[in-house]
Amino acid sequence: MTTAPPEPSFLASRAAGVTLVMSCLYSATGITLVFLPRWLAGERGLSGAEIGILLSASQLTRIVLGPAIAFWADGHADRRTPIRLLAPAALAAFLVFFFLAHDFPTLLLTGFAALTLVNAITPLVESAALRATALGKVSYGFARGVGSISFILSNIGGGFLVARFGLDAVVVWVLVALCMVGLSAWGALKPDAPLAAPHALTMAARAEAVRSLLRSRRFVTLVVSCGLIQAAHGFYYGFSTLVWRGQGIAPETVGALWAVGVGAEVAFLWNLRIFERRLSPEALILIGAFGGAVRWTLLGFGPTGALLWLLQTLHAISFAAPHIGAMRLLSRETPENAAAMAQTLYSALSSGLLLGGASLVSGVLYDASGAHGYWAMSVMALAGGLLALGLLGAAPRTSAHRG
Repeated sequence: MTTAPPEPSFLASRAAGVTLVMSCLYSATGITLVFLPRWLAGERGLSGAEIGILLSASQLTRIVLGPAIAFWADGHADRRTPIRLLAPAALAAFLVFFFLAHDFPTLLLTGFAALTLVNAITPLVESAALRATALGKVSYGFARGVGSISFILSNIGGGFLVARFGLDAVVVWVLVALCMVGLSAWGALKPDAPLAAPHALTMAARAEAVRSLLRSRRFVTLVVSCGLIQAAHGFYYGFSTLVWRGQGIAPETVGALWAVGVGAEVAFLWNLRIFERRLSPEALILIGAFGGAVRWTLLGFGPTGALLWLLQTLHAISFAAPHIGAMRLLSRETPENAAAMAQTLYSALSSGLLLGGASLVSGVLYDASGAHGYWAMSVMALAGGLLALGLLGAAPRTSAHRG
């Protein structure tokens, strides 16, 4: 197994470059997630249904296009190359989307391309962060926590700029952030250690590695169970603000509640080494599943006051803990020539297919029963936890292809 020499400091480490790329990427996604619908409505006059179609198209097709891009990415000996190529492609797609697309069909086509390219970069950066932090002084939790802070700062900063300068600020922020992703990918990413078995990059070897993944009961259990646990956040992401406003909670308090959740996530990530010394990845996943089930069950009763603030701190358990557990197992047990594929399948299922389905169901649940819709999310998290019990068996050996 090829190993990299110890890195002398954070600024001289591979982790520093990956953290910078991740922060720039999350700055872009933090704006598109929150403000792109408003821009489409205000600047292009799209209806709610049209916006929903545009935004969901790239999510629901991640299960097809994501793996196709990942298979291409796994064929590069220099694992920086796919990120370096996808970043300027995403920037170009967003330029066309913002400045040349005006009618719905053109917006749908160009928006689909732009969002698909950005979605494809995310698992590649996650995989790069796991590799870069495996041997260095910087933990994955620290790098991922910085990314989370960048995401929430873009929410806050974007809101301020939109209020001050209008919706054109969305265009400027997204383009600048994607430009920074490309510049940091080309200028700050350091090379990984070479693969121990270069022949693993051939198409036949990569295809066999993918087939092995899909035949692996443990891998399928991992991505489905963690996908259910993460998709159980669908009601929270889509309708918690509406529930809280309906309970008479002030807008600024709603913003603070979201910030507490992210703050708890960051605190967990920055103290990850303490937890990982005591808990296995499988234990983190199970804690996330059953902790999430408790969170969604209690939120279904529509609590206010101190209990609501306490439940928001459980975001570290319901989201961050199972995510870290999944990342650790994917990094430890996936052959290097299928690393991007494994990350992409996890991302496509948890953030694409299952979360998209949960979001659609959540709309019906909210209309029918308000906060009680959280109880369906509790069932989903619990189902993920029960499936994850199958991960407690003996773990397979790490592939010799891992560098």
